[in-house]
Amino acid sequence: MNRRNQNKKTESDFREFIEYRKGMSAFDKKLEAAKLIDQTTSIDIDEAYHTVTRKINQGNRVFSIFTTLTRVAATLTLPLLAFAIWSLFFQKNEEVPVEMAQNEITWQSITSPAGMRSHIVLPDGTNLWLNAGSKVKYGIPFTRKKREITLSGEAYLEVAKNKKSPFVVNTETALVEVLGTQFNVNAYPESDRVEVALREGKVKFSFSDDEKVKYAELSPNDFLQFDKKRKTVNLDNTDIKKYIAWHQNILILDETPMPEVARLLEQWYGVKVIIKNEEIKKYRFTTTFDNEPLFRVLELLELSSPSVKTTYTPGKPDKDSKKLSPSIVTITKKQLPM
Repeated sequence: MNRRNQNKKTESDFREFIEYRKGMSAFDKKLEAAKLIDQTTSIDIDEAYHTVTRKINQGNRVFSIFTTLTRVAATLTLPLLAFAIWSLFFQKNEEVPVEMAQNEITWQSITSPAGMRSHIVLPDGTNLWLNAGSKVKYGIPFTRKKREITLSGEAYLEVAKNKKSPFVVNTETALVEVLGTQFNVNAYPESDRVEVALREGKVKFSFSDDEKVKYAELSPNDFLQFDKKRKTVNLDNTDIKKYIAWHQNILILDETPMPEVARLLEQWYGVKVIIKNEEIKKYRFTTTFDNEPLFRVLELLELSSPSVKTTYTPGKPDKDSKKLSPSIVTITKKQLPM
């Protein structure tokens, strides 16, 4: 079969595919959606991470794993993208009932492990970047009167505009509501704060305090900090670049104390960081890392503070669990010559 005839056959098959989907019942469509979602849940991301790490650690270029895994994250979301295309194309002219029984909704959950950042396209066309150690969950069908996701961790979003369907980000202690905008939400469960940085548009931040719901509205370049325990909000209009640059693989340190630097290294590169000296914890760092591998970051930390020494110990496979233990970065104070 020549290329021209092959193209005609492909086009004919695609038309048949479209006509077949148009004739499907709502129930059949949900079954097909569930099959697509099963493809994403069948991927063992942690096992893939450890397998790649073991193979790379056998060679000389140990540190290249961190840059590689960041790029691999996009590949893991292909089944999700397939379902997003299906939703946008075949449900464009269909209205989903507002009052849908809970058991009719399929829940999609996506996790980005430590050392990885993921880019996801939601069914409505919203771009979502999920930071390391974060999880997002949402219901399908997604495009209803209200588009809702539940976030644990940090995400940067470019929300597809839809005036008829507000976009809501639920966190453990608060929620953020928008119509169409670009913003960052930092809501790790272990943190005592929720942070929101707004790049474009407007968002409404709300939380409950003594059974009363309180609100705060953000404008571009606003940075909001919400204290979970005190139930207080601090709002500043400032340069928000350092709060949102991570989704472009840029890590900005601005007078950042060493304990926070250690936390960021653990999150970004999936390593365990040990600070050996209490005095080092008082050090602060100001620099920018643009998609740098771990070994380069450690070199720059030593250059910016000559009294600091870093040591990298690769993780080792555990014989019992057959999993790779996390690599360790030890930060000590360099012994200066007498």
